[in-house]
Amino acid sequence: MVLDTVWNMTPDKVKVLMLAKRQLSELVCDAVNLEGINLTLPEIQTLLDGVTVGGHTVSDQDIALNQAAGWRTLFQWIEQDAFSVSVEKVCGLHAIAAKNEALEWGNFRSGSVTIAGTKYMPPKPEKLINLFLITPQVQQKNASKLMH
Repeated sequence: MVLDTVWNMTPDKVKVLMLAKRQLSELVCDAVNLEGINLTLPEIQTLLDGVTVGGHTVSDQDIALNQAAGWRTLFQWIEQDAFSVSVEKVCGLHAIAAKNEALEWGNFRSGSVTIAGTKYMPPKPEKLINLFLITPQVQQKNASKLMH
């Protein structure tokens, strides 16, 4: 029996997915609020039930729905044992979650960005792929995927 080193629990993918799916509204609400979109948890729940909410832009609602679609895709990949920390999967999730919102969805950014309220400067775009590729094995595997 394999136990994690922090909580001393046996990993249980089915249980974790069930709990994460129950938290979908909260996950989406947290994500959009971090982006400065002021949708409440009840409004997110309403949107995820397929009903529009008043007082918000269509763009804000689309961003929330895209976030939910990204989470659902991640859940599906995990259920199917198809998820890995890879350029392909990260860009795939970004293509869903940032659709029609980011300048380039489904790719690492090509321009510089800043984060309001902090002096931190994110890495330059040309450094992103190398920062993502953690080990030589991962780097070789992911680089070959990018070339094809």
